[in-house]
Amino acid sequence: METTSKAWTFIVLGSLLSACVWPGIGRAQELTEEEKAAGFVSLFNGQDFSGWRFGDESPPKELPANWKVEEGVIKVAGGGAPHLASAQEYGNFELRLEWRGLREKYNSGLFLRSGKKVGSNQINLAHKGEGAFLGGKVQGAKAVGDLQKPAGEWNEWRILATGERLALWCNGKPAWEGTGLTPEKGYLGLQAEGAAMEFRNIRIREIKE
Repeated sequence: METTSKAWTFIVLGSLLSACVWPGIGRAQELTEEEKAAGFVSLFNGQDFSGWRFGDESPPKELPANWKVEEGVIKVAGGGAPHLASAQEYGNFELRLEWRGLREKYNSGLFLRSGKKVGSNQINLAHKGEGAFLGGKVQGAKAVGDLQKPAGEWNEWRILATGERLALWCNGKPAWEGTGLTPEKGYLGLQAEGAAMEFRNIRIREIKE
């Protein structure tokens, strides 16, 4: 019995250590001290869809078959609907997130300042078309597929929206700066499209004028 107890102790300690070493497992990545000081908050807790919705309800009581949270990651299997939307609207903000396609020809999109059903103002996440602005007009936006990592690897994006200005950074490199973003506020969203995608470490800093 003593040997069995010791074995279980090691298993529990090992699980706790894994959770600490691998922040993506079962919980969201913790904000850095710099992010906390700047006013960032996490938009994804790594466990469920709190702060998000598929219709009006947040968090949703029932999940569509193509969306789930697993191992600290938002996973969408594909399909054309529904899209995942933020529970609240945002105006001026800095958004940071990580995403990856699981195979070549991946396809999704990031909506910002979109309508309640999130379908407009999309920064494209389709393979080789990443960064193009769809469903709206932002002068200066363009596809920047050369700044993305291969399928299976995590990309880090940073988006800054202030007034009508919008800027995108991909994996630490400036991608583009554009103007003409409307409306003044709206919802964030992730698109369900024709391929499996994953998202994690979604953080936002609202900018008050």
